[in-house]
Amino acid sequence: MVGSPIGVFYGFEVLGVFQSLGEIQKHKTESGQVIQPNAKPGDFKYADLNGDGVINAEDRTIIGDPTPKWSYGFTITGNFKGFDLLIFGQGVSGNDIYNALRRLDIPAANWTTEALDRWTGVGTSTTFPRLVDGDPNKNFSNPSSFHLSSGAYFRIKTLQLGYTLPKSMSGKVGMSQLRVYVSSLNLLTFSKYKGFDPEIGGASYGIDRGFYPQARSFMLGINVTI
Repeated sequence: MVGSPIGVFYGFEVLGVFQSLGEIQKHKTESGQVIQPNAKPGDFKYADLNGDGVINAEDRTIIGDPTPKWSYGFTITGNFKGFDLLIFGQGVSGNDIYNALRRLDIPAANWTTEALDRWTGVGTSTTFPRLVDGDPNKNFSNPSSFHLSSGAYFRIKTLQLGYTLPKSMSGKVGMSQLRVYVSSLNLLTFSKYKGFDPEIGGASYGIDRGFYPQARSFMLGINVTI
């Protein structure tokens, strides 16, 4: 799309969740036409961007951008009396993730725990719609702002703490240097994303189809110099 970043998310803008039949009847065009006459309480209220009184493909717009505005990282190293420390952290901000964990082509597929807070009556939810067979209002099948989450995160990718024995001690066992260390990968992640891992990859940039999260690992090692 001319003038827009590559790979922007294009879909419907969700204005909220209908709480009653009265709210559905009030969602009208300037001429008084009810925009979503077939909606039920608990369904999404979509923005009629072109004002024709019908929610269709013509009402789609840019709803998000998978490309971070900022990518950053840092490395901290230090040494003190035989101890050494390495910290490597990195993160991004200003990007969106399209959460596509739910398999719409498999009706019996599990839901995430977010569905426990779905709309079940007036005032129960203003963000997660009702669950109903067939999805007549296309609450889940429409590409919409409902599926977008902030992709910002900060992650400590590497943390390593080591200790090098004094040469007077390592020399006694025939070594010029002996270092022991503990290390962790992906130790901590700070993010509001509710999927498995905000650092996603794949062929479709910014779309999370359930990529396996990066593992947190711990290691103990020894470096020996003869």
